[in-house]
Amino acid sequence: MSAMDGHVYILTSPNSQYVKIGGTGSAPMKRIKEINVCTPYRELGPWTLYDFRHVSNWRKVEYDVQYAFRAHLVKTVQMQKELFAISPRAASQQLVSSSSQSTIKQYKIDRMFQDAEFFEYVQKLFRLTGLLNWLDLQGAWTFNLFPATGNGRYFTMNIGRHEVAYATIPRADELPIHMIYMDRLIHDFKKVQSWISKRDGAFYNGTYPSALPRSTAVVFTGNFDTAMEFIALEGVRRAVVAYWTEALIGLQERGSASVHSRSHNWNAVATIKGRIADPGGT
Repeated sequence: MSAMDGHVYILTSPNSQYVKIGGTGSAPMKRIKEINVCTPYRELGPWTLYDFRHVSNWRKVEYDVQYAFRAHLVKTVQMQKELFAISPRAASQQLVSSSSQSTIKQYKIDRMFQDAEFFEYVQKLFRLTGLLNWLDLQGAWTFNLFPATGNGRYFTMNIGRHEVAYATIPRADELPIHMIYMDRLIHDFKKVQSWISKRDGAFYNGTYPSALPRSTAVVFTGNFDTAMEFIALEGVRRAVVAYWTEALIGLQERGSASVHSRSHNWNAVATIKGRIADPGGT
């Protein structure tokens, strides 16, 4: 990473009619904490992440986005130059435009788009887990797109130290292997157990020493249509949300970052968020 790598972000607050447009060379999670305790922003907070991009020259992209809205700079709030009287959507559209030439790991996002079934599954997994409600906690949870692992994977998700979901890239004449980590209440749903057994799947309880109690890894083989069928089964959402939400709350309380935070693909998450919010967007 170069010295200019960083993030340009858009923040919103339920207590402000304005949006804040800024940039940082560190993780947005850290910067948001600072903003929420400093004058004059704390009086209008709490601020949360609405949109963001990881770019190769964050100062330039920040300047370009702010310059585009210079006529809407809020002048009634003293000691600041980053509040704008515009809609979050307008700010987001400008951020996408201004960052298009400096988006980091764009080739991986393009590759994700090329596999329609994979992209559809990823979107449904994000909806199922509610991860987009935890945007401010990115870096504590991570999404690594096409990681450089020995076996090859489409993606891996981590909460804290360990994986909570992945899908492998299969060799010829094979099917992907899928794993999703969840609460053991999934064992109460007999149809899920039957479904797993028919697809060479299994449950592995307490796989990671760092996992919460009552955890289980559900592993099965199949294409992405099969994976989407699995996450639609009764009980899966309940078991996933039970585990993931508790794990995320624990990380939030401790203020912990994941050891995998350097591999987190911020722009992939931003793209997924944008497509879920606006399915017809580009």
